[in-house]
Amino acid sequence: MAYLITGGMGCIGSYVIRDLLNAGEKLIVFDSIHDLTIPKLVLSPQQLEGFTFVQGDITDLPHVLRTVKEHKVDRIIHLASWQVPACDANPPQALRVVCEGTINMFEAARVFNLKRVVWASTVAVFGAPEDYNHQQIQNDAPHYPKFIYGACKSLNERYASFYFDNYNVDIIGLRFTAVYGVGRTRGMSSFSTKMIEDVAMGRPSVVPFGDDAVDWQYVEDVSQSILMACSCPTTRTRVFNVSGGIRPVREAAEYLKQIVPDAKITLESGVFGISWDYDATPVAEEIGFTPMYSMEEGIQKTVSRFRELAASRAAERWR
Repeated sequence: MAYLITGGMGCIGSYVIRDLLNAGEKLIVFDSIHDLTIPKLVLSPQQLEGFTFVQGDITDLPHVLRTVKEHKVDRIIHLASWQVPACDANPPQALRVVCEGTINMFEAARVFNLKRVVWASTVAVFGAPEDYNHQQIQNDAPHYPKFIYGACKSLNERYASFYFDNYNVDIIGLRFTAVYGVGRTRGMSSFSTKMIEDVAMGRPSVVPFGDDAVDWQYVEDVSQSILMACSCPTTRTRVFNVSGGIRPVREAAEYLKQIVPDAKITLESGVFGISWDYDATPVAEEIGFTPMYSMEEGIQKTVSRFRELAASRAAERWR
């Protein structure tokens, strides 16, 4: 099976590459630049040589179509996107990158009758807790996005339904939350990974949103949900909430102090501004995905990996 992965040089993409290579799949990574900074944190030297890289722009539909045809792609995993700060800073370009780029993947699947498109949506399509009377947000709840990023992803969800209903393009979207793990360097919710890295490296950490309770979604669980969405039967639902588990930021800080007693963590007051309580029943029922990692397990694994990488870099310097 041949997979085209857009945004494969990013955090989630690197784990997806690793897991698909371990499964013996053929991979074509489509990205704007060949930057191995993040993949080197996740992949072995052998795995870094295990995929075909195609440099390109997701807004360039002819190039996307040529790539799909040339490499006989069967499935697309679309992860390339701007994050919240970049979208708010440049709304016109956000529309092109986040919306047009995604629609190009749907169009490529239509043109070549691909087996499946799995793409990353976001819980940012939803609104603040008060928009839902502080109740759990259901999978089909109305959208009240607070950021340009969420508004663009909301539009993409409508396009996904249109392509499924009118062209029978088999598309599954996954709404991710506060993804954390080694390699997460961009986006507002990357604050959790920065806190873990600071503690692992013995640096003081100043952490925003200290009054919030967020959904802790470990990146290896995210990768597993994507792989399961690639191979499951056609689902009734087009886009799914994917939840990791709600825990206060303070509890994460306290756990880090348990495993690293001399950790220096300062929590700033404030909340993120969106709800984190999402019903993930449909993704469990239709795709079979439930998270494997608790917040503590994910944090522990992330701390260990940061320290392994630091030790490896130190050893290289001494050679």
